[in-house]
Amino acid sequence: FLIAALSPADINYDETLGTLRYADRAKQIKNKAVVNENPMDKLIRELKEENDKLKKALGGEMPVATGAPGMSDEDKAALRKQMEEEIRAQLEANASAMADMQMSDVDRTALAQQQFNEDQLKLLEKEKEKESSP
Repeated sequence: FLIAALSPADINYDETLGTLRYADRAKQIKNKAVVNENPMDKLIRELKEENDKLKKALGGEMPVATGAPGMSDEDKAALRKQMEEEIRAQLEANASAMADMQMSDVDRTALAQQQFNEDQLKLLEKEKEKESSP
């Protein structure tokens, strides 16, 4: 709330007008609260939520589509098995993505250095093979 003190006197006309303009501008201000969250933490949180949801669906806690009303029991079982495989694959992909995100910069650097060294060794071996062959 804002309380504006106004004066009915002619001598205070400019101040009253300025106060009314200020009160109007203050009334027009709209605030929107936003949570400051690290994008990486947000992604990890979203992946964990998705994993939990998929685990519930896989465990039978959440209803899983059983197909069309006219489907046979064999078709429903096949559909359920296919959906479970897709959910398991998604869970594994999410777990892999989370593991990659949680890897420290030092670990990433070491992994990149190891891959670089392996590539260099392969190139050296190819060069030696070329030199040794006529």
